[in-house]
Amino acid sequence: MTGASPSDSEVDLQDAPHTTAGKGREQKVSWLELFFDLIFVVAFDQLAKRLGDAPTLENVAAFTLMFLAVWWAWAGNALLSARYGNEGRVYRWGTVLELISMTLIAITVRGDLHQTGWMFAAAYGVNRVIQGVTSLMESRTHAGPFARRSGGGTLVVAALWLGSLALPSGSTAQFGVWVGALLSDLLLPLMIRRSQTSQTDLPHEEHLPERVGLLQIIALGAVLNEVVGGSRRQELGVQTLVPALMSILTVVALWRLYFDQARALPLLFAHLGGQLGRLQAWLYGHVPFTLSIVTLGVGLGHGISEADARKDAIQQQFVVWPLVGAFLTLAFLRLNSLRAAHFGSLAGRRRDRSLPAVLVAAALVGTLAFLDLNTLQLQLLVAAVAVLAAIVVATDPVTRQLGRLEEKVNEVVTEAGSRASAEEGSGG
Repeated sequence: MTGASPSDSEVDLQDAPHTTAGKGREQKVSWLELFFDLIFVVAFDQLAKRLGDAPTLENVAAFTLMFLAVWWAWAGNALLSARYGNEGRVYRWGTVLELISMTLIAITVRGDLHQTGWMFAAAYGVNRVIQGVTSLMESRTHAGPFARRSGGGTLVVAALWLGSLALPSGSTAQFGVWVGALLSDLLLPLMIRRSQTSQTDLPHEEHLPERVGLLQIIALGAVLNEVVGGSRRQELGVQTLVPALMSILTVVALWRLYFDQARALPLLFAHLGGQLGRLQAWLYGHVPFTLSIVTLGVGLGHGISEADARKDAIQQQFVVWPLVGAFLTLAFLRLNSLRAAHFGSLAGRRRDRSLPAVLVAAALVGTLAFLDLNTLQLQLLVAAVAVLAAIVVATDPVTRQLGRLEEKVNEVVTEAGSRASAEEGSGG
């Protein structure tokens, strides 16, 4: 089945030998989760302002580390609700406490680390404690060692963050501890992956993609906020409105490129055949995509607001390379979905126009980093490439095939989960 097309895969779904039940119930994003995600509007905005205030290599490093920490705090909450439900008392109270800690984190991310580093470490350490304790409490009601090991590992990471308070605020040593703690946190799910044997431990097939999609909308909205903010600093005229319009077209094209993907396929096939590697590649692949989008907002917004030629050249790099990163990540997510759907053979990839189109778009945008362009020229070229790539993906027959396959697999997983729930209920 390795070289099958999506239509071939659809025929074999009912007879898949390793088919496992899905969650078997609908799980909508709750008002509390939406409120929690709203905090990340503020966090992304503060991170963007931090980078825009001082686009130096040192600040880029601090921005990247803080972004990864903020993203992982969100991911931990989203995974808990997708795995164990969002209606339980443990999750609801844990989310309220996390919301408070994330608000404190959002306040501290823009400050000078020599002054606010201890505040950031304390707030983030407390956030890890809350997530670790919530996981351990969930492990008492859900069978399997995954939640217990995840909670224990998160508490160890929390100890590293809180332990860094003993070091000078903003020092190289403290920053090094943060890097080690964050890497440990990010690698923890990979290290305990084999303990994810229970169906309960798999994220809900519809809930997690919805939460992930909402976060991307928040990130794209942050770009629009930067564009509007940059336009306010200049007199309204052609030199301001045209670049702003081009920036908006770029954002809309990225939105279309992301949401034209069959986004849930890796997760759905994890429920069908246990492809945990594809699921984790899908989740981790969103880290560079969201990072690229937030960074792109800095380049687009400040490119419109700055009139200085030297600053304009710096902002050009903050437009080009983040957009290259976004295109490459979209290509990776596309390839991961193709392979999860058993459409990753050489013959199958030749029929897919979207993957080469996005890769060509990344190469074309990358060449702009070496040209001397003003803001208007840069925005026009970037928007043209992004819109053309979006059109190719939207009109690609393989895109429609993957979308139909995603609907079919979702039906199979949902039906399997419903049958399992009914059998469990009758057995009880």
